[in-house]
Amino acid sequence: METSEMKAIMQLMAENGISKLKYQQKDETLELSREAVVPATRSEANMQPAPAQTNTAASAVKTINAKFVGVFYTSGNPDDAPFVKVGDTVKAGQTVAVIEAMKMMNNVVAPQAGRITKVLAANEDLVEFDQPLFEFESL
Repeated sequence: METSEMKAIMQLMAENGISKLKYQQKDETLELSREAVVPATRSEANMQPAPAQTNTAASAVKTINAKFVGVFYTSGNPDDAPFVKVGDTVKAGQTVAVIEAMKMMNNVVAPQAGRITKVLAANEDLVEFDQPLFEFESL
C-alpha cells in the first residue's frame, strides 16, 4: 500500500474518531492505530489578543478546501484546459479541480457562487485534508 493511501485512511480514521483499524485480505494484513494529539497550550504571558478585523473586503474572501488527501489536478486530462482560473466566475456545485485519492478521482466543487481570486495549489501537488486550494469571493 502506498504512503498516500495510508495517509488518506488515517485521515478518514481521524475524521470519524476511529483509533484502531485492522484490515485483512488473504495473506495480507494492515493494522493502523493512532493516538489523540493534544495541542500544546501557550502560557498566559505569551498570549496576545487577536487583531481586530478592520478590512471588510478580507472577510468576504473564502476558500475551497481539499476533502481528501491526494494528488491535486487542475483539469480532468493532462491536455485539457484547467477547470477554472483566476477571475473565473463559478456556480455552486461546479467542478473546479480533481483530487486523486486511493486510485479514485474526486471532484472538488465550489460550495457557492463566486469568483476565483487565487489558485493556492499547483497541478499535481500532493495536498492534505482541509488544505486551502482556491480563494474566492462570494457573488
